[in-house]
This record gives sequence, structure tokens and C-alpha cells, in this order.
Amino acid sequence: MILAALLGSLLLFTGQPALADGRTRLDARVDALTARDLLTRNPAGLVDAGRQRRARAIADLRHLASAGWGIAQIVAFWWLWRSGTAARIRDWMRRRTRSRTAQRAVFGAVLGALGPLVALPFAAVSYRVGYNVGVTDERLPQWFADYAIRIGLDALLGALIVAAVLALVEKVRVWYLILAAIFYAGAIAGVALVPLLPFGPSVKTTPNAVAAVAADLARVIGIPGTPLVVLASSHHSNAMSSNAAGIGPTSRAQIGDVTLVHLTAPELRVAISHAIAHVRYGDVLHQTLMAVTLFVLGAAIAVLLSDRVGFRRDDDALSRLALVATFLGLVLIGAYPIYNTYARNIETRADRVALEASGDRAATVRAMVRFADDDLVPLCDRRSVRWYFDDRPALGGRIAATAGTADPCPGGGPATAPAGTRT
Repeated sequence: MILAALLGSLLLFTGQPALADGRTRLDARVDALTARDLLTRNPAGLVDAGRQRRARAIADLRHLASAGWGIAQIVAFWWLWRSGTAARIRDWMRRRTRSRTAQRAVFGAVLGALGPLVALPFAAVSYRVGYNVGVTDERLPQWFADYAIRIGLDALLGALIVAAVLALVEKVRVWYLILAAIFYAGAIAGVALVPLLPFGPSVKTTPNAVAAVAADLARVIGIPGTPLVVLASSHHSNAMSSNAAGIGPTSRAQIGDVTLVHLTAPELRVAISHAIAHVRYGDVLHQTLMAVTLFVLGAAIAVLLSDRVGFRRDDDALSRLALVATFLGLVLIGAYPIYNTYARNIETRADRVALEASGDRAATVRAMVRFADDDLVPLCDRRSVRWYFDDRPALGGRIAATAGTADPCPGGGPATAPAGTRT
């Protein structure tokens, strides 16, 4: 099935003929839509129908790859415990060293490396789909090298976590509280420091006109002085992007240079407003803390469930960590839609704040239509999977809510345009 999905993704044609200024003929088509079209027509009639068919096929492939990615790891952890391989790895280490810390670290490294290793075929499918649609320009050899580095980092992280957790269990009665505090502190520090780390796209000089627009919008939204940073996203991707990063002194709005190429001035105000809205409410930190909370609760439930499974003759606390990892994966699969529901609510609020700040419903709809066409984003995912996989509201519903037209997505309904906005 994976091979079929990969071959299918290879056959997808996603090219966009470019015009002289770097914009595409798709951009010219969207530019030609009038304000009346944008605010009265059904969203399905605003987008390119052929690219929407490709977008839905790509979404299906990615959903299948994501499901396989998670299930493969759960099955692998279950096999590691059920087959007795976990116990054999433990015994192999005991014959070679008396250091309990070393034994635990090696076992944790095996757990950390096993997950991404068995998920490699599904990650490769997702990569290939992303490469075909322009989300990444990374070549296959470099992707494999980066994935190998990730496996090594996951192994190192697994070694540190297992060694530290079991040491805490032995020495501290309330080890779980200390561990939870470490996770939360690490999450906060990570969000704060990410903008300062030398990873990801490099920073470009922000044009004066764009900086002036951002300063005005930051003042309107209520956080004057918030910096806007332009990222050289074109070095790695053809997709448009705008987001928030950091907290407190490191907080900033970010926009990719690809976005500056494709969006018109009114649409750019919408994109910048959206990013600043996320900064205004600290959404990056809140989403990270939600993810940590679900992980911590999931780990607690996984431990309780594993305690309900009887010990085998070759079991001990170390070898049964594979069983705990199995239950943790199952719990997180169940918790995933909870996180996505939270993320969708955050995105809806950002849409509302951005629309209030920009005051331009037509430009907002035009930006969303351009996003659908240029970046191959489906207006509506399948209703059966939308509630589970999507961390943003369906694009068709967002367009309908902005324009006041009927929601084209299954399960949607009539929408009422926000009052007090101009066209």
C-alpha cells in the first residue's frame, strides 16, 4: 500500500508556470476576481478546480502516511516487549556492564531510535508528497541524512529520559511531579529560545514599507513594537507562510519571502495581522503547553494501563518500558483530536482578530483563495477525517465565515459576515 501511495504521489503534477516577476498565472487568475465575486460566490467557485482535485489527493496521501507513521511505532513497541526482545537487550547490556545507568541509557536509546526507524517508509511518503507540491526543496539524499540525524537525536533523548526517570523513581517519592515540572520548564524555555537559535531559514532584511505596515497593525492589535521578521523560506520551500515565534522579549511575527512575492498589499496586511494576532495571545506557548499537558497525562495513563498487564518471567521495570511506550502511543492517538480542536479554536480567533485589524473582507478572502490555489490546500478535507487530522478549520469554512456565504464543506451551514468591515 505504501509503495502504491508513493507511486501515486510521484505522478501528481503540481507545477505553476511563473511570470516574469516571480508570481504565477494562478496569482493572475486570483487577481482578476472582483470584490463582488469574492464576497458573493460560493468558495468552491473561486478556486481552481483542477488543483483542488490534486489537493484532496495529496491530503489523502498525507493522512494515510500520518496514520501509518503512528501505528507502525505502536506495533513496534508492542513487538519489542511481547517478543521478549526488550528483555534480551536488557540482559545483553547486563552481561557487558554493571552500570545501571549505562544499561538504562542503552535501552532508552533503543526505544528512541526504534520509533523513527520503523516509521521511515511513511515519513518518506510524506516527504515525497511535500517535495512534489513544493513544501520542501530538499533533495532525497539530504532528506535521508537529516532523518538519520533525527534518529540519532531521538536515541540520545530516549537515553537521557529513561536514565533520568528511573533514577528519579528510585530516589524521589514524588518523581512524577518533578518530571512534569521539567517538561513544562523545558517547553517554556524552548519556545522562548527557538527564535534565537541558528536553525531553520535565515533572516532577510525587512523592506521598510512592510515594516511600517507591521508596526501599524501591531499598534492596532494592541502590542506595539512587535517586530516582523522576513525569513528566507524560498531556500527550502515554495509555500507561503506567516506565523508567530517566541514569547516575551523574544516574541515576533514571521513571514516568508515567498509570501511577499505572491500576496498583494491588502492581502499582505491580512497575513501580517494573522501572525501578530498569534503573538498577541501567546498562541505558540499555549499550544506547546497543551501538547505537554496531553503528553504528561498520556504518560500517567500509560503507566496505569501497563500496571494492569501481568508480568512475564523475563520482565522487570526496564524491559516493560516498551509496554509503557505502546500504551503511551495508543493514548496519544486518542488525544490527538483534542489538541487539534484546541488549535482550530486558536486559528479561528486569529482569523477574527486579523479581520478586525485589516478591516478588509475581500482581501482576506482573496488571500485564502490564493493560499488554496498556490499551496494546494483543499477547501474541505473529507468529513470523516477532518475532525481528527486538521489543526486548522476547513479553508472553505473560513472563506464562508469571512464572506458571509454558505459553507461548502460537508456539515457546514450558512455564515454571517462580521459587521463593521469594508470591502
